[in-house]
Amino acid sequence: MVFERKPQTQFNQVNTEVVRITNDNTRRIRILEQSLDSARTRISSLEERMIDEMGDIKKWMDQLSLDIKEISKELKEIRSELLRVNKDLEKTARKTEVKELESLLDLYDPIKSHFITRGEVMRILERELNKV
Repeated sequence: MVFERKPQTQFNQVNTEVVRITNDNTRRIRILEQSLDSARTRISSLEERMIDEMGDIKKWMDQLSLDIKEISKELKEIRSELLRVNKDLEKTARKTEVKELESLLDLYDPIKSHFITRGEVMRILERELNKV
């Protein structure tokens, strides 16, 4: 029994199986580490792109804010100009008022109306006196 080889063979089989399992586990761990490194690299790349995009978005938002402020300022100027124009329009004559003035001017215009001038009255009087 002492020189029996069977236990040694079993030991070798167990040892071989343990080595095979260890090698298999080592290979799996290496694959997992590579996958983890790849995921970390992608995450790092995404973080850098996000930081760049956030910077671009901040610049865009700042420019948008400036544009909105400028538009607001221009709107205030337009409002004040409209108020000034409205005040000026209140001071001007309306269409009906202009028509009334035209009719009054037509009425008093000696060229268009049938008024007699002083010279015409004198000539008519002289003519009538000469007739008599």
